[in-house]
Amino acid sequence: MQASESARRPLMVALLMAVMVISVLDKSIFAFAGPQIIDELKLTPEQFGFIGSAFFFLYSVSGVLVGFLANRLPSRWILGGMSLVWMLAQRLTALSSSFFALVASRMLLGAGCGPGTAVTQHAYFKLYAPRERVLPSALIQVAIMLGAIAGALSLPLLIQHLGWRVGYLILAGAGLVWLVLWLAYGREGSHDEAGEISSGAVAPYRRLLLNRTFVFITLAGFCSYLPTALIYSWVPVYLQKGLGLAPMQSGYVVMVATLGVILLNLLVSGLSQRALKRGASVRLAMVAPPTLACLVAGVAMAIMGFCEQGLVGTLGLCLVGGILVNLLPAFANSIVAFIAPARQRGSMLAIHIGLMTSAGMLAPHLVGQAVAWRGGDILQGFELTVGLFGLALIASALVGLALIDPERSRRAIATQFQDPVNALAPCQA
Repeated sequence: MQASESARRPLMVALLMAVMVISVLDKSIFAFAGPQIIDELKLTPEQFGFIGSAFFFLYSVSGVLVGFLANRLPSRWILGGMSLVWMLAQRLTALSSSFFALVASRMLLGAGCGPGTAVTQHAYFKLYAPRERVLPSALIQVAIMLGAIAGALSLPLLIQHLGWRVGYLILAGAGLVWLVLWLAYGREGSHDEAGEISSGAVAPYRRLLLNRTFVFITLAGFCSYLPTALIYSWVPVYLQKGLGLAPMQSGYVVMVATLGVILLNLLVSGLSQRALKRGASVRLAMVAPPTLACLVAGVAMAIMGFCEQGLVGTLGLCLVGGILVNLLPAFANSIVAFIAPARQRGSMLAIHIGLMTSAGMLAPHLVGQAVAWRGGDILQGFELTVGLFGLALIASALVGLALIDPERSRRAIATQFQDPVNALAPCQA
């Protein structure tokens, strides 16, 4: 890495984290504005759930398509273009006055946000060597959580005092400020790809996508995203209309969960990266921590869904499950980047994240259907759905522990290119 690039790396990291914060605010304002939107537009539970799912209709598709572009085009221009789409979607939402207008604006926002995590991770990975990427990848997750904290503290007050439409317009303005800074200071990383799998080679996508490590880390990611997707639609509604919390109280619950996710990600990713530098296997350092966390999260969600709990017990289980399940994404992205050839890293991350977040099309709609099936009871419908998600998490975590093996997968892919150095020493710093 050149000295000039090393010097500007902190600014690049800050800008990339900032865009993820803005992305989360853009996505989550709908959830905090949900009670007002439901009352103002007279939406049924099914309609609100459908709008929540609509955000993900184009999310995964655009994420995959733009991910392939990221293999060829600079991340700088892709991120700039996406931010323009976000601003347009927020403005359209602020002007919406019907169910169909909200569906359209949420679909547009989803199309713009879909590639965000993959392209940002790809840009991050250009700044770091392979064995240095676990902690930087976790910083993306931390940025997402910082966005959630900022939203939990500011959006309820903003919506309460100024209304949800003004809130959307303010977020569009924040996106414009970031875009100006990004165009002025954003640059492309150019880290030496030594230690990557045959950096000039391209593997058949069929071989990469059917690799068992990719299949089962993506399956685990899909199951982990089922409950996570609800933060952008149903969670504040459940806390307020289901558990009877005030808007600010629901914001504090989200904030506590988010702080827990940040601390857990920084702690575990730091320990994992230290273990890797000391020679620990990738399977032990990068696979075991997130899959075990998902296993415990699944148990907590299953208990929450199928066993009677008081308010304190329910909130406790909700926090444990919500915190632990969010350890997986940063590790999953690092695992995918670990096994993918350098020239295909952007597209493989996009495919993984696209498949994982496709759970967002399903989860909010399922909650809406469950609430309707329970006669409009948000409490029972939400908890039943979360309980089922917990069972799926338990199953995927157990399968992942048994079958995800990044080092084996990397050796198999490297061998295809007759690259014995990388096949035997898959990750040189």
